[in-house]
Parts: sequence; structure tokens; C-alpha cells
Amino acid sequence: MHLAPSTSIHDLVSERPYLIDVLADFAPAFAKLKNPLLRNTLGRVATLQQAADIAGLEVNGLMLHITRGVLDHSSEAVTIVPKGAPGTGAKPGPKPAAETGASPCATACGTPCDAGQAPASGSPLSDATRMDTLKELIRELHAGADPATLKARFAAAVGDISGGDIARLEQAMVAEGLPEAEIKRLCSLHVDLFKGALDEAPAVSAPAGHPVRTYMDENAKAMEVADEIISQVDRMHRTPGDRTSPIDEMAWSFSSRYVKELLEDLAHIEVHYTRKENQLFPLLEENGIEAPPKVMWEVHDDIRGLFKAARAAMENLAATAAALAARDAAEAVKDMVYKEEKVLFPMALESLTEAQWARVRHGEDEIGYAWVTPGDEWTPQTPYLAGVADTAGRTRAGGAAQLVQLDTGALAPNVLNQMLRSLPVDLSFVDANDRVAYYSDVPHRIFPRSAAVIGRNVRNCHPPKSVHMVEDILARFKAGERDTAEFWIELGGRFLHIRYFAVRDTDGSYLGCLEVSQDVTDIRALTGQRRLLEWS
Repeated sequence: MHLAPSTSIHDLVSERPYLIDVLADFAPAFAKLKNPLLRNTLGRVATLQQAADIAGLEVNGLMLHITRGVLDHSSEAVTIVPKGAPGTGAKPGPKPAAETGASPCATACGTPCDAGQAPASGSPLSDATRMDTLKELIRELHAGADPATLKARFAAAVGDISGGDIARLEQAMVAEGLPEAEIKRLCSLHVDLFKGALDEAPAVSAPAGHPVRTYMDENAKAMEVADEIISQVDRMHRTPGDRTSPIDEMAWSFSSRYVKELLEDLAHIEVHYTRKENQLFPLLEENGIEAPPKVMWEVHDDIRGLFKAARAAMENLAATAAALAARDAAEAVKDMVYKEEKVLFPMALESLTEAQWARVRHGEDEIGYAWVTPGDEWTPQTPYLAGVADTAGRTRAGGAAQLVQLDTGALAPNVLNQMLRSLPVDLSFVDANDRVAYYSDVPHRIFPRSAAVIGRNVRNCHPPKSVHMVEDILARFKAGERDTAEFWIELGGRFLHIRYFAVRDTDGSYLGCLEVSQDVTDIRALTGQRRLLEWS
């Protein structure tokens, strides 16, 4: 067996599964290899050099540890090609053994040697130093420093970064007081600052049916449609190749209908965003990753705003404004695809357990998909939740159901569940600790909900721009100043009535907040009367 900085992690652990534990014992970062999905995605293309860099280790030391693991488990001979050896293409690492006094380490015999054990100049930064360096770069970026200069400093001081690193970096800086709004304002610059390193990071992949695979299949279609919009618009400029020149009115008259159809097709990506907000983000928050989802949700809303602006521009028939608005929406979607596949998905695969991915998958069908239908190759080893009532109200766990004792009667849980599902309103209940405890799983909800929302802080269930109003309502309810809050809006040609009620115990203590949403369009249109005897 030969070990070199370019050796594939996947090949190593596939042929010698015991090395998974050997690596996990050596550095906490390698514990991720125990996750089969992560091992078969990131691990498939990662080299020993990349793995050592991620873990903050010197690659020669890592190869020595692997060698000892192999010798402990087999009689296989191991040959190490040290970093910096002729033909490896790697940068020089530690000084040669002849200069340090250590024994040479070409053919491993199991005898300990010193190569790679002490830090060498040019070795990767420690995790703490690395994070401090990244924070300083981001602070300077927010202060207005030249991005090109910062890119050069990043390449010299750090060199590479993963999507998970960026998420942890933003999370840490929010915890230290940087406003989330400021993170959002410059999040594209953050990605651009590290783009070179992100481009070199291995692409994530997942089997059919896994939420990440579904997201990526949707992204592939979104990129196809967005590219077509951009291509159509760019060829309409009066001066070919000059995107600052006006749109040719004649060209627009021939192609505007097609661009409008493409824009409506691309708008299906909003279902993709809704699924992220309701299924994926709650589980990231559960793992302590709150800032990146909040920032990304705000960007979702910005993209929704771009679609709305593009539709309005097209109705006004102003060629240049309409064409460029459609192009802006397409570019924003493409930019989000990059952030998802280079930052969000690697971070999520690194963070979420298989049981959590099962929870993400559980509620996806209810929200729906953009363009694709998930496959069934991936089946989670851990069931969603034992004993959770299914949509028919039957418990999955065995045993007789106990009646729920109410003030004026008693009902079986499945009967109570179906009663709530039969009401012509959407119900959601937030407990006294501001956690979502229940929602009525009605067949046609006005606003999307899915099982992943249960236990979520209600503040994270609303776009960041409206959170302050939610907090104000809850504060007034808890203080006893108000018992109701009422709103009505027009959305998609329908008139919606939304009410919040403070729920209190018999002694007046606050139990939580009940949200009741109802489409009252048809009720408002009623005239005259229809009596019971007239029903048929």
C-alpha cells in the first residue's frame, strides 16, 4: 500500500473500513467519516492533504498515524511518499529527516519516527487561529477594505475554506455582536471573498430521495431556465455585447412573451425556498446554526421581491425595464444556487444526523416540489418519530388510545385530531415558551406548515423583517395588555383574515398564543340569505 498527500480518503476507508475509527480517534474532524452519506460525498473526492488541512494537521503526521493503524490491524506493508517528495507536486513540508535528526520514513516498519510530528513553518493554522484570521478579514470587508486585497491575504494566510466554515464564521460573528442585517447586506461579498477556495471544494452529492439530492435536482432545472432568460435578454441589446445599452423594442416584441413564460417557470423555485424555510432551517436551528438560515431567508424574500418587480415591469410593457428586471431575478436565483451548493448543503450534511434528515424528508411532500419528484433510493435508517399520529389520526405505536378529557366531554385523540382538521381555518398554537406546539394539518392550508416546525421558536417561523411585530404581540399578551390581534390582507386575489388570541388558564396565567387564519373571500361575497331548509 502507498500513502501520499494525493491519496483518496474514500479509497482508503472503502478498502480498509477499520481506518474510519482510526481516523476518528486521531482528530475530531474525522468523526464525520462515520456518517455514510458524508463519507460517500465529500469523502469520495477528498485527498489526505485536503483532510489534513481541514483538521488543522500536518499531512505527514496524518500518514504516519494511518500507517500505524494499518500495521495494528494487518500485516500489510505500507510505503509513505512524504509531502514535498519529488514527483508529488506538493509544497515542501517539514525538513528532511537528515536535517532534523529523525529516522527516514520511506518504508514504514512500525518503528516510531519524528517526521511530521512537530509543527513546521507553512503548516496549516490551528482552528482558533484560522477562525480569528477569517473574522479579521470579514471585519475589514465590512469596514470597506478592498476585496481584492483581502482575497490575496486570505489565500496567503488560510488558503481554503468549506461551506461549513463560512456558516460557522457568520454564526460566530453574529454571536459577537455583528447585526444579522449586516451579514445579509454583505453575504454575497463573503462568498465572493472565498470563491476561489469554494470552487475547488469537492461537490456534494446525495442519493435519489435524500432532501439534498432533491434540492440539487431542482437547482439544475433552475439554472437551465435562468440561463435561458439571461441569454434571451443579452441578445436584445441594441449594441451587441453592451449590456448597458437599451433593449431593442422590436426584439423585445418578438421575445417578451417567451421571456414572461420563462420567468413564470423560474418562479417555481419559490416552492424550493419555502421547503428550505420550513423543513431544513428548523433542524439547522436545532443544532445551534441560526444566523445563516435567517440571512438566507431574507435573501429568499429579496428574490421573491425581484419576481414581483419583474412581473409588474412586464405588465407596464417597458422593454428595457421589463427585460432587465427578468434578468435580475434570474441572476439572483443563480447566485442562490451557488450559495446553497457551496455553503448551505455542505454545512447541512456536516451538521444533521440521519434521524434529522428523516425529519426533513417527512414533511416535504406536504409543501411540494419545483419541477422534480424525489426518488426512493435513499431510505433513512431511523424512522421519523415512533408514536406520532399520522394524517388519519391513528397512532403508529400500539395500544389503546386514551380519551382526552375536556370541560364538556371527552374525545378520542383521533376524533379530536379530525375535528380540528375539518375546521375551515388554519390553527397554530405557540406555547408559553414561544415554541410551536401544534398546527392543524388541514388539507388545504393557507400558509405552508410541516412537521419540522414543531418545537421551533416562533420567531424563526417569520421573515426577519416582521419578527419585531411578532415579539410585540407576544409581549403584550404575556403582560396581559392585549388578548387579541387582528389583520387582513389580499394575497393572490383572495382576502385573508388572520387573528391571534392569547390563551390563558382559569387563573389567568398565560398558556400560549393561538393563530387562526381563514380565507374569507367567499364569505365576504355572500348576499341575501340561505336557510337550513334550503340546503341541498
